[in-house]
Amino acid sequence: MKMKNFSGTVCWITGASSGIGEGIAKELNKQNAFVILSARSESNLEKVKQECTYPDKVVVLPCDLENTASLSDVALSAWNVCHKIDYVFLNAGIAARDTVINTDIDVIRKVMNTNFIGGAVITKTLLPLMVARRSGNLVVTSSLSGKYGIPKLSAYAASKHALHGFYESLRAEHAKDGIKVIMFIPGLIRTGISVNALTGQGKSYGKMMKSIDGGMSADECARRSLKGIIKGKNEVIVARSEKLSLLLNRFFPALMAYIIRSHPLEKLRALGLAKSQFYPKHE
Repeated sequence: MKMKNFSGTVCWITGASSGIGEGIAKELNKQNAFVILSARSESNLEKVKQECTYPDKVVVLPCDLENTASLSDVALSAWNVCHKIDYVFLNAGIAARDTVINTDIDVIRKVMNTNFIGGAVITKTLLPLMVARRSGNLVVTSSLSGKYGIPKLSAYAASKHALHGFYESLRAEHAKDGIKVIMFIPGLIRTGISVNALTGQGKSYGKMMKSIDGGMSADECARRSLKGIIKGKNEVIVARSEKLSLLLNRFFPALMAYIIRSHPLEKLRALGLAKSQFYPKHE
């Protein structure tokens, strides 16, 4: 019988201090899971812990995904809390918003390290332990930008595309070992992702995009994502009408390419694929 919730599981969530990661952590804890919370800010993690239903089932483990050299030790520390991890939620991420020509290589490297390489280091560390147990679930937070690129999100889209290639390969290699890979694809979710984004020169973008501000709440996104994950789906998409852009990209790629490069908001509205707040104009 398939599990109906996460009761009794051990779950590690990166990027757990805010947004989707915070929502997932609180929902897992509410379902009686033991959760390990990671992000850069220990104080923010402690705040999330105290807001959980069962704070005695929460461990705070600060880490910085960009600091890839430290992550093997962090991953082993997370494993040793309960000597297993049933679900690893690789959720931490950062965005950069600028054109390719104006984006410094150091910014691209920072985004790739945080969004992709950091998670890969964690995975490489934990994978042998999971294979030995013949059990483990890797939940990888991607994005609609992991399916297609849009203007001014080149580094972010590149990092999310890399996740699909890496983890879909891993899924095929280790299905026989009881390892499950779930690609989690959120749409427009009301988080601080754009406020905390970088410009192409590495400065703070510092703006809440209207498309994000009008999106689904992080708590609702967390609840929906966990329902799909517990069902054992390979891919869990949590979005409103913007998810139809995935079908458009799959079946009409030339049309989608035209829409993306030429006022995406107006074109998607005309096709009924976006509400008024979705898909911002090129800024």
